[in-house]
Amino acid sequence: MRAWTPVPRHPGLFSYETRKGTRYGVRRGFKNSQGKRDEFHPSGFHTWRDADRALKDFEASLASGQLNTLTGASVRLGDYFDKMAERKMKYGAWRQSTYDAFTRYFNNHIRVVFGSRPMSSIKRPEYQAFLDSLADDKKLRLGTVRTIHRVMMTTLNAAETEDVIQKNVLRRMELHGIEPKPVDINPEDFDRWMMAAEQIFDRYTYCMINVATLGLRRGEIFGLRTSSISFQKDEATGEELAAVKVDLQRGEDYPTGGPLKNKPSYRTIWTDGEMVAMLHYAILASDNLRKKNGVPDHATKWLWVNTVGRPVSSDYMHGKMKDVNLATGLSLRPHMFRHYFATRAIGSGAAQIDVMHYLGHKNLQMTADYTRPTKVASLDVFKGFDHATGGTKKCTAESTAEPMASDDSR
Repeated sequence: MRAWTPVPRHPGLFSYETRKGTRYGVRRGFKNSQGKRDEFHPSGFHTWRDADRALKDFEASLASGQLNTLTGASVRLGDYFDKMAERKMKYGAWRQSTYDAFTRYFNNHIRVVFGSRPMSSIKRPEYQAFLDSLADDKKLRLGTVRTIHRVMMTTLNAAETEDVIQKNVLRRMELHGIEPKPVDINPEDFDRWMMAAEQIFDRYTYCMINVATLGLRRGEIFGLRTSSISFQKDEATGEELAAVKVDLQRGEDYPTGGPLKNKPSYRTIWTDGEMVAMLHYAILASDNLRKKNGVPDHATKWLWVNTVGRPVSSDYMHGKMKDVNLATGLSLRPHMFRHYFATRAIGSGAAQIDVMHYLGHKNLQMTADYTRPTKVASLDVFKGFDHATGGTKKCTAESTAEPMASDDSR
């Protein structure tokens, strides 16, 4: 290895001897786009001025951010996503639930195709083909395709902001997917379905279905413990009320319980009437199942457990609902109860902002998106208009003018 000698009064420049004479080189340390120490070290210059010019050009690129783009050209998408996700969690930009969801979508769909590729090498035609395959081959719903694309955009936009790539070239792609299943339930079908459920299910399972009609998310229903329910008397009426504290979710990602979707999701909802009796029964039944099967007292006292006292699986309710669907010919799913609750609550005159808080939504638009038009609401709108305009004019033989001649008679 040749000995490099510092050039006096020129930091970063070095000279060394070769068989063809003296040559010059540069050594300049810096942190690359991945935050790692790197070194700029070209050599072979015939004069120190040539070496000095190369050093000044490098420092100009470093100051303008162009160098990060060049050194980041080889950064793989998967490596950058992992680094970005870790940083967003560390500094609180993402909640745990956001991190888990984004990581799941990235690992299941994006990483297997593009994870080992340099970000700068991913081109629009191949990415568009990937998006199309999600709809055509995997038969994913449009909402799912949008979420996958959102994960990719979040990653590439962050890389562009940090000058790891020069530009995110995958913006404004065409998104396609299977249309979502309908979420509407008309009151007649709801009543018929619930009547059948009462006949098919034991009382404990029927209580769980009724709690699902309160507008809770499925993970929130399974995240309830016996301690989540408290009871008190209404001072004005003496009626017993039940408060349901929603502060945990349980599902595929969180089999032992995890954080809720967002801050507004943490809430307490109140019920009265028959629902109070159902909650009393559910607590008693789950306690008895744990005791009967020897579940230790220190174990989490989940409100919904199976026949051996263990927490039911995240798809338990979905499977139970299939039995009622088969008996009624309907196709109800757990999340449809949440939409139905929003529609009926607002249709009955509840303030939209109160429904928003009850459902745990972040804003009124989300609550509005959950509501659906109903026949009763539509008729109320028409009657209000009809009354305001003085009533619909009747069309009678006496009041109807002669019809205009058709074009053929002219």
